[in-house]
Amino acid sequence: MTDSPCPCGSAKPLDQCCGLYLSGKTYPKTAESLMRSRYSAYVLGNLPYLRLTWHPDTRPELDMDDLNTQWTRLEIVRSKQGLKRSVVEFRAWFQDGDMERALHEISLFKLYKKRWVYVEPLAEWP
Repeated sequence: MTDSPCPCGSAKPLDQCCGLYLSGKTYPKTAESLMRSRYSAYVLGNLPYLRLTWHPDTRPELDMDDLNTQWTRLEIVRSKQGLKRSVVEFRAWFQDGDMERALHEISLFKLYKKRWVYVEPLAEWP
């Protein structure tokens, strides 16, 4: 890890932000911080972290080909933190040829073995 800015857009150095989670030093305490760290994992190509933070019931088989997208920025639209379920709406911007496009998702997170994990996208805000 370096002192470069964290990909999640927090304006903090990577080592003081998502790098703490990606290195295994600690685990996100909120669904939004988990979502931000998962975005950073996609940017940095950290496949083991993505597997670790995906609910085992919905986790697909992932390989390095899933990390070929050139992500450019993250925008958190809104988040709702619950005790056992949380929701984060975001836009993850990526490069598509000469154009920048966005993946827009409303994501469901749940507590699993006392840790937040990504479950699946939702069709609408609950």
